[in-house]
Amino acid sequence: MISSRPFSAKPRTGELELTPIHYVDSVFYKRDDLYQPFGVGDVNGGKVRQAICLLYPLREELKTRYAGVVTHTQVHSTTGTIIAKVCKELGVPCTICIGGSSPGTINNHHMMRYAAALGADIRNVCGTGMHGPVLARMKEIAKQENLFDAVFTHNVISNERAIIESIEHQVANLPKHLDQLVVAVGSGAHFAAIARGLHRYKIHVDKMIGLCVGPKRTENINRWIDPMAGYPIPDYELHCLNTVYGKPLAESFGDGILLDDLYEAKAHRWMRENLDLNKSTCFWVVGRRLSESEVETKIGT
Repeated sequence: MISSRPFSAKPRTGELELTPIHYVDSVFYKRDDLYQPFGVGDVNGGKVRQAICLLYPLREELKTRYAGVVTHTQVHSTTGTIIAKVCKELGVPCTICIGGSSPGTINNHHMMRYAAALGADIRNVCGTGMHGPVLARMKEIAKQENLFDAVFTHNVISNERAIIESIEHQVANLPKHLDQLVVAVGSGAHFAAIARGLHRYKIHVDKMIGLCVGPKRTENINRWIDPMAGYPIPDYELHCLNTVYGKPLAESFGDGILLDDLYEAKAHRWMRENLDLNKSTCFWVVGRRLSESEVETKIGT
């Protein structure tokens, strides 16, 4: 059972500030993409908060007990780049494990170019990009080279405040009653943290809707929801969008506000096409992947 202790760790100023709620075209948007501790046009959102809350309190230990930090990622994803950014700020070496690539093809992916520019050691550790083999090899490297495992889902229990409570706290300023709360889902840890936050802050949601990018992800999400069975979490349903993870989709809301092209854009499109938006609806914007032009600007500076 994950405990419900109040979040109190303050690794950096601003990590506990609530990101705003915007009401656009009859939908509430939780704008966690506006968590931008490194400035506009840089890595942003809930994953950045988790990385900061995980690594900043360990900054001395990372330099004395460990030889650096290791994580794994897909070449399209923001995760490795976010860890690399925080490690650079801390002055800690960062290793990113990927699979199914090569020194030539890695450079085709702008998230990997930015991670490399931040000083990350990007290693192709196996012949496939599938999660299981890359993760297994990463664990071996972590042990062999004495590196801290910064994979968020591996730190849920030992670093609960960073991974769960930092996101749970962001629920506090949601409307007190919602018919629908829509969340794009990857591993499911964010989804679970939000569900627990609804209980903590006494926010009534008739139904949480998790939209999984890619097929056959529901078992992973239920893995994180199940430990919270002791909490009266709201009714929830999970839908697999059966989209190709690495294929971007352009989607925006309001006055051209861009959504993450791998996750939120696909979930937002599904919401617009499948839900009754006359009901009280909130769409949780976890964060946005940088565009290629934004990355080139960062690398250039």
